[in-house]
Amino acid sequence: MVQPEYNQAGDEVWFSVCNGKDQVSAIVVVDDKTRKLKHVIKDERLVTPTGKFAVYNTQPDIY
Repeated sequence: MVQPEYNQAGDEVWFSVCNGKDQVSAIVVVDDKTRKLKHVIKDERLVTPTGKFAVYNTQPDIY
């Protein structure tokens, strides 16, 4: 499990579960306040599910 990211609203944390190409990868969604599992998103197209909200979370950053 890698790269936790907050959603745009800031109330969920989305974790990337990256596996090999012959295994199932997923995105695990957890409630920020309760830390309870809300949803697991699985799809064969999710090979390396990273950078999910980068456009929202890093837009005002200055590097």
